[in-house]
Amino acid sequence: MEKYSERLVKGRVGSDAFLIMGGGIALVIAGVALTMFVTSFGLFLVAAGVFIIVQATQRFHIEFEYLILNGDVDIAKIISKKSRKNLRSISAGDIQYMAPLSNEYAKNDLEIKKQLKIFDYTEKKPEADSYYVIFENKNGKESAYILDLDQKSLDIMKEALKTKYRK
Repeated sequence: MEKYSERLVKGRVGSDAFLIMGGGIALVIAGVALTMFVTSFGLFLVAAGVFIIVQATQRFHIEFEYLILNGDVDIAKIISKKSRKNLRSISAGDIQYMAPLSNEYAKNDLEIKKQLKIFDYTEKKPEADSYYVIFENKNGKESAYILDLDQKSLDIMKEALKTKYRK
């Protein structure tokens, strides 16, 4: 019998959204200043700046979706409930181990492994106790994924991973 869970969590806004927003604001300001001297070109810059600001505003609403099926995890990024992009697929066979983020062994591995790539798919609240880290070794490349799991998702992962889960 297949065990399935779907979880949607808020994501934090990336620095790219702030940079895009800043660029749009700069274009609007430059456009308004140029409108005083060259009307048509200044209005073009204002319109372009407003368009960029609208696009950047959409990037402020980010969610991550975890689809868990028998220990396999698919992670997607949803922007403004309009666009969905698949980010990662983690196979249960490639998982070295999974542990709460507060686990001392997991914390140590996150700090000392130099070649480890860390991907954080959470809102990154410091007080969150529902954060778990999955360590993966795929084709000799080590990665760590930080996820915000609910109880149903956690139960499926514990059952699928059995000996690979550390408390």
